[in-house]
Amino acid sequence: MERILILGAGPSGIGAALALGKRCTVLEAGDRVGGGSGSIEIDGAVFDLGGHSFHTPHPEVRQLVYGAVEMYQQKRQARCYAFGQMIDYPFQRNYRQLSDAQVVEECARGLKQAGDAAGAANFEQYLLRRFGAGIARHFMLPYNRKLWGEDLSRLAVSWTGERVAAPENQRESFRKAGGVRKPLHGDTIVAYPARGGFGEVYTALSRRIADLRLGQAVARIDPRSRTLHTRSNATYRWHRIISTLPVDRLLEMIEGIDPALRQIAAGLERLPLRMVFVVIDHPVDTPIQRIYSAEAHIPAHKIAINHNSSDYLRRLPRHGVMLEVSPGTRSGVAPEDLKTGAAETLRTLGIIRRAEEIHSIHVRDVPYGYPVPTHDFSQRVQRIQQTLEELGIYTVGRFGQWAYINSDEALYRGLQLGRRLAGQSGRLPSSPMRQRGGPLRR
Repeated sequence: MERILILGAGPSGIGAALALGKRCTVLEAGDRVGGGSGSIEIDGAVFDLGGHSFHTPHPEVRQLVYGAVEMYQQKRQARCYAFGQMIDYPFQRNYRQLSDAQVVEECARGLKQAGDAAGAANFEQYLLRRFGAGIARHFMLPYNRKLWGEDLSRLAVSWTGERVAAPENQRESFRKAGGVRKPLHGDTIVAYPARGGFGEVYTALSRRIADLRLGQAVARIDPRSRTLHTRSNATYRWHRIISTLPVDRLLEMIEGIDPALRQIAAGLERLPLRMVFVVIDHPVDTPIQRIYSAEAHIPAHKIAINHNSSDYLRRLPRHGVMLEVSPGTRSGVAPEDLKTGAAETLRTLGIIRRAEEIHSIHVRDVPYGYPVPTHDFSQRVQRIQQTLEELGIYTVGRFGQWAYINSDEALYRGLQLGRRLAGQSGRLPSSPMRQRGGPLRR
């Protein structure tokens, strides 16, 4: 039987492993599974590596997740902080809640003149055409510049249908079936593990993997001898590889690869993030789960109040709030200054009243936060994948495909690729299997 190595035990790697069963070995560099969808505990508070909740247009993914772990469901509570007040998310559907009459009038007038943005050449043009000058100027442009950087014209438009909600008076709802993601709304029902953090989903699913090996960071891959060497001096033989690693990092590991391919990968743009984890000494007094802000004096573009994700987390004595800060916002800001800014942000938003309520603040850099959907990213990835597949190496996942996707989509794509390589669309393993460790060969 051909041996398939899967690199990475994040959502896409776990999905591929579930589809392949005993045909594969999963190598994970860290000491836990979940990748960017994992969770951590700090001083008694639970944090996700990014703001996560479960929602999917793939019925089989929903069935798989709900069959692996008990899930807690609730209505999504999200807000936009603009002009000194909270309004319902998304801004373009709820701007009339603002108390500034002039801003409301400008948004309404611009929206009346806006169209469907068909033919927009780039993301900035799309925002102006779709929402009009008022909404674009007062929220959509500053928010997205805060996230992606000043030059929004470098971004394509193809991804917006899955991410950017329609304006008021346009009917739109999140799809639970059909395979195509739609933007989240105020009435979207989201789910979260009934106990623990979001990473519990992937911890539970990983128990079904036949051969999972932690602490196996890849050092180099030799396509000629079909061997893979780890930093711990283990050697694995393979017939095929499924990699969920960022494709630019993967290419650096492959011996004898054409340098031109690495140059192609160098043109893929990623957005590093700085996560600020704030531990509060008491439960938060708000039902809000997410806050989005375009305001310049708020360092974060997104604030995730993680302990409102489930009743289990709400009952814990300490609560965690995560602030997600992008490179443009934090330019020249030291981590200690960012901690001060985080405390002031939580006071401004009404999450705390005094800085003394904060138990601790921790800053963590995430070098691969979001893949940036530039105009040519898909052509670059296709060229890389075509060459790698000729070597028996397949890439999948958020940075394996450089695709701005959520964990449910990454899980789905992993399942699909695993089935493709297995040459079947058969059933998934339904019972947990024993987790094993150690290399195949030394």
